[in-house]
Amino acid sequence: MKNLEKLVLGFILMVSISSFAQEYKFGQVSKEELLASTSEIDSTADAEVLYENKKIYFRYDENDGFKLITEVFKRIKLYDKNGFDYGTDKVLLYKRGNDDEKITGLKGVTYTLKDGSVIETKLKKDGIFENEYSEFYDQVKFTMPSLQEGSVIEYKYRITSPFVFNIDRIHLQRRIPIKKLDVYVESPEYFNFKKLSTGYLPVNLKESSKNDKIRYTSKSRTGNGLTSARATFSNREIDYTVNTYTITSQDVPAFKEEPYSGNPYNYISSIIFELQYTKYPSGETRNYSTTWESVANRIYNNDNFGGELKKSNYYKEDMDQLLKGIVDPSERMLLIYRFVKDRMNWNKKYSVYTRDGVRKAYKENTGNVAEINLMLTSMLRYAKIDVNPILVSSSNKPAALFPTLDGFNYVISRVKLPNGNVYYLDATDKYALPNILPDRVIRGSGRVIAKNGTSQRIDLRPTEPSTNRYMIQCQMDKEGMIDGKFNVRHMEYFAHDFRVINGAKDDESKIERFKKRFGIDEIEEYTVKGVKEYGKGVSESFNFKSYDQIELIDNEMYFSPLLFLRDKENVFKSDERAYPIDFGHGFTNTYMVSIKIPEGYEVAEMPKAGGFKMPENVGAFSFKSNVSNGTIQVIVNETVNTPFLNAEYYLVLKQFYNQLIEKENEQIVLKKI
Repeated sequence: MKNLEKLVLGFILMVSISSFAQEYKFGQVSKEELLASTSEIDSTADAEVLYENKKIYFRYDENDGFKLITEVFKRIKLYDKNGFDYGTDKVLLYKRGNDDEKITGLKGVTYTLKDGSVIETKLKKDGIFENEYSEFYDQVKFTMPSLQEGSVIEYKYRITSPFVFNIDRIHLQRRIPIKKLDVYVESPEYFNFKKLSTGYLPVNLKESSKNDKIRYTSKSRTGNGLTSARATFSNREIDYTVNTYTITSQDVPAFKEEPYSGNPYNYISSIIFELQYTKYPSGETRNYSTTWESVANRIYNNDNFGGELKKSNYYKEDMDQLLKGIVDPSERMLLIYRFVKDRMNWNKKYSVYTRDGVRKAYKENTGNVAEINLMLTSMLRYAKIDVNPILVSSSNKPAALFPTLDGFNYVISRVKLPNGNVYYLDATDKYALPNILPDRVIRGSGRVIAKNGTSQRIDLRPTEPSTNRYMIQCQMDKEGMIDGKFNVRHMEYFAHDFRVINGAKDDESKIERFKKRFGIDEIEEYTVKGVKEYGKGVSESFNFKSYDQIELIDNEMYFSPLLFLRDKENVFKSDERAYPIDFGHGFTNTYMVSIKIPEGYEVAEMPKAGGFKMPENVGAFSFKSNVSNGTIQVIVNETVNTPFLNAEYYLVLKQFYNQLIEKENEQIVLKKI
């Protein structure tokens, strides 16, 4: 029986949730909450979390084993129509093999005040939608009914998970204010968690412990060999310690997304419980903390990753035909890369593992990220090219704070050629080129893994800035109308971004974006060149007329040297910033403007040439101008060399843009001769 008790102690964990005072109960919404017209935390908020409660604990069932339980209860006030987005919530349920998380007890009510009476509308089945979100997640999405300005909604549900060693990230901040937040986590003494916090708000974490008991039933059989054995049942108890973690917050400000935030979920306040090790009463200790190298090695050895790299029969004949007579490694690389891009279509699913396998994907011309880029890597290896896969945390996935198998959701290829050149390839993007990767990749983080399982962190952001070159040649009449030609040439990542965003749009849509961005009145003879000439720039040009760029006062004309190309306001408005600035890639905007002076006028005032820089070559600005043969010529360069800046640079960057805007908005003054 002692051995049985040790066995039970090694596998049984049960947590009884202690009751603690709650100011909010499901179904008890007050008229005061319904009558409230603005948030006391932020009067501009469209909605507000009045109360959020999350309980996380473990439960043991003698038939099913351990389960991780998460109970969620939210109450949200919708102040106006812009807040209706918070009337919809999405729950992701993890699945692996035959195990999956399940949601139960989903209930929701919308409360509305009408003629002094509270009207309740319950969430029904037609407001609940279930679908497959990705290979490893299902999604339950629900939208609360009968939303109106001033409504209060509340809902609750329970998630039961067999993945007891994985507590999801707990968010302590939202994009709307939180009036009151209670988080309660219980963990047995056999599980040791490390706590990691993200964001910039203080975390009021209180730790304590309590005693509890595990009750189980043991079974034994007795008999003397002459009579049949009889089953005997006995109830037993095991004392153990429960570690408790409580977080209570009030009046939590909304997370304000600033320009160039990258993935904001990297900076929203949250807490992560990382399992370091388990230690049972029997003395057995199992470590779960690991290294990135061991994570990479486990992924590489998975049949749906490394196993797929070994397969070549399905494409061998096509590759032999494609590469026939081609010896140069660079040419072979480009041929294979173009072949995969042209043949394969990405199904928009992220994963580092294949789902249906590379053979099926190749046959059907469609696959997830892993199927396409592992296929590419395998073909390159078949062609005797030095290539390794790179695991990537894409831009839509919060950065992993510790080594974990769930830290990556994307894979690309890295090629090293004999001449020493290194190229990064992603065949899921029809517009991508060697070393021109999609935004979802360059804003993420990568780790290259070799055949022996060793790994190295890779920064995927480009080191050189991309360029936009703008040119205006125009003349103005005495009434202030400007008539001219406009041309812009997009280079490097700007060309890639144009192809991704605008490549498939009609000309009218392309024209409208210029009218909206620059306030141009008339655009004619629009042309675009180079959209399908990958590796080269994209040029757009048109004729234009503009009527409101010049201010006429008496006998003088006032206007900016850059006309409608000038930056009118600083996008960086906050007095301070707690998290980094992520441009994705560095950039240079070059403006060349040529303005023919109207007959009978001369230049009375002209902005002086000048420039300034940010420290450590982060960025620079220059302004040059001259007047020759009755024409004003202006050349302006704006450069930010660094794609990612820490928050400590924010005030410097903001001041840089303040100076830039001030200079670009200085006036040229023409007066009658």
